[in-house]
Order: sequence, then C-alpha cells, then structure tokens
Amino acid sequence: MKRFALLSLFVAPAALAYQVSVGTYVANAGKTVTVPIALDSAAGLSYASATIAYDPQVLVVTKVEAGSLRSLMAEDFTAADTNGMLTVAIFGSTDANVANGSGSIANVTFAVREGTAGLYSDLAVSGIELGERTGVKDVTVGNPVTTVNGMVRVMGESAEVARLENAEVVVADTALGALSLSAGDAIQASDAQTAIRVSGAVTAAGAIAVKAPANGWAGGTYALLSTTTSGLAFCLEGMDGATFSAETADGVTTYYATVSVSGEIPVTCATEALSAGAKNQIRTLLSDQLAGVAEIAVSGPQGNVGVIADMGIAPSCTRDGAKLLAVYAMPELRITRFDPKTGAVGFKVKPGAGNHIVSEIATGYIHVYGTGDLKEKMQRITKVGFDLSPYLKADTKGEGVINVTLGSHTFLRIGIGKE
Repeated sequence: MKRFALLSLFVAPAALAYQVSVGTYVANAGKTVTVPIALDSAAGLSYASATIAYDPQVLVVTKVEAGSLRSLMAEDFTAADTNGMLTVAIFGSTDANVANGSGSIANVTFAVREGTAGLYSDLAVSGIELGERTGVKDVTVGNPVTTVNGMVRVMGESAEVARLENAEVVVADTALGALSLSAGDAIQASDAQTAIRVSGAVTAAGAIAVKAPANGWAGGTYALLSTTTSGLAFCLEGMDGATFSAETADGVTTYYATVSVSGEIPVTCATEALSAGAKNQIRTLLSDQLAGVAEIAVSGPQGNVGVIADMGIAPSCTRDGAKLLAVYAMPELRITRFDPKTGAVGFKVKPGAGNHIVSEIATGYIHVYGTGDLKEKMQRITKVGFDLSPYLKADTKGEGVINVTLGSHTFLRIGIGKE
C-alpha cells in the first residue's frame, strides 16, 4: 500500500525592519545642538517611542519638539526628561496604521554646558517601543529593530577637528582651529545665518555636504562657512538647484548658499524692505498658523520689523481671508542686574503688545552701549558675550546675561538695531 505524504506550506509574512538612530555632532561649549531622533521606517505603526541617554554634566535639554513624523502621526506627542534619560513618544491615527514613510520622532535641542570643551556626551538609544493602532501588538516582537548611537563632541575654538568613528555633523555657529571632513561628514546650516568659523584650514573629501536647518530649508541665502581655505565646493541635503557664492576679505572666505523653495508663502512688509533671511524667520515663527494662508502681510515699527523677528519674537495675527495680517510692536529691553566686577549684565526682553517669544534670540541684534561720562555720547561696546541658556525657560522667559568688557564704561544701556 502506497502512502502519500501531505506537504503543507505556510508562508509567514515578511518581517519589517526598523532602525532608530541619532547622529554625532561637533559643537562649542555654550552653544546649542538640535538632534533629530530618526526612524527609518514607520510602516505598520501608529505609535513610536524612544529613550535617549545623555550626560547631564555636558548637555542640558532646552527644547523637545515633535519631529517630521508629526505629518503621519499627528494625534499626540509627549516628552519626559529625568536625570540624563529623555523619553519621547509620538501617536498616530486611531483609524489606521502608517502605510509607509520615515522621518524623525522628535527634534531635541541641547544646550552645551560652559567649561566642557574637550569632553563629550554619548547619545545612546536605550529603549524603543513601536506599536500599531490597537495598542495591543508590540511591533518590536517578531520584527528586527536596530539602533545607531551618536555623540556630541565639545570642542574648543582653537581645536583641530577630524572624525573619530561615526560620520559627524559640525553645527552652525561653531568656531574651530582647523577642520578635516571625511566622506559622510557634513556641516549644518542655520536659520539664524550663523556660519561655522574655522581660523585655519578646511580639508574635505569632495563637495562638503550641508544638512538642512532644524526646521528645514526655506528660500533665501544661508551663510555656511568662514575659513582661510578658498575653492571649497558644497552640496545641500534635500535641496536641488541651490546656488553658491563666496566673499573674501582679509584672507578669510565666507561661503553662502542661496535656495529657492517652490510654493513658498510670500511675505510682504509695508514698513520696510525685509531681507530673505527675515522673511524666512517670520515664516518659521508663524509655522503653526499657516494652514490655508496664501500671503503674510507684516507691519510694525519702521525699520525694525526684521530685527524684532530675529529676536525670536512672533507677531500678533489676524486673518483676512487667505491673508495673514501680522503686526509687530516694539519690545521693551531693560537691564535687570549688573556686576561691575565681572561685567555681567542681566537683561530682560518684554515683547510688545500681542507679541510673544517663541525661539532663541539672534545675539547680533542686542547691543550694549556705555560711557564713562553722561555728558558724552554713549558708544557701542563691541566685546560682548551672551549667555542665552535661560532665554526660553518658563520661569525666566525672555531673560539672559550679557558679559561686557567694561574698560572705562560706567553707565550702560541696551538696545536693538542692525548696526
């Protein structure tokens, strides 16, 4: 009697693979670093959470915002920071999982503590939770999940920097002695137009990659890099058709990128001719109010609208159909304390009526004036350092510290302006 074997085939669904990663960054002490927590695939998800471990003796969390995945998972976002452990979570639609897509779960802004030059903080992905819409299934079960850790390297202004291990990003407004970029390394542009400054040579393997600012590219001109090295080439991440230019003065070449973003909301101003950078800043400050807006019409104190915007102040707004009417009022600046021994001048910015502070101040627009004799005209003090770490904290919003080189100056005042 013949026996026949019955062969049963079961084909399991292909496992989905996920990777959560953070990058490696180079910055100076006293500066800020914005770190995206990236998820390379959101397929099948309605929930994603990650925990990042960092060294609180080197870094301080100053701001946590939902990342680019907010366009796919827009219901809720949470963040909790405790003793060097930051947990972020983003929640999606209750009706369906994400079909596909990738992006960042969160963008985390760290302040680098003063006095930490030569140190570093690991950025370690120490926990991941991925879920689908029912909240029952843990997607990390049965699907491979990998992590890529990062680091913040704190370098002195005269340091000669070359890659250690992972590809690294030099953040905007970093000052270095020399810089060597390998394939995969990059520099980052800034909405605040703060170029990286290298007092010595810059070497690179081909064109220097430039990452977008934390809020993405907007139309306008970006200052990228100032160095004694001429003839450098650049390419922008996520931006085609950018044009590049360079200006050389006193042996230092500053490189610029000019970008054009299609579909950009036009900004008009009745009281002054705004620069491209000021228009970009206003769009960024009003980003949460631009749904259905076809034009932004800005007005405010004559000649000071762009300056006030660069102080991180958002205008008051009303709608006229598809036009957003944005009105700036002159802010009040006052000195709150003064230590004549150290030259530390505490100050507070009080936005004008209906305006509010939403981002860091552009330090170049705060000026300190002084004189040793009130009979004499006050002169601008050029040697000024800023500590803006408390600027956006809830209990000190709008406050900061200016460290001035006093010389013979006894009487001080602060103000805003372009000069």
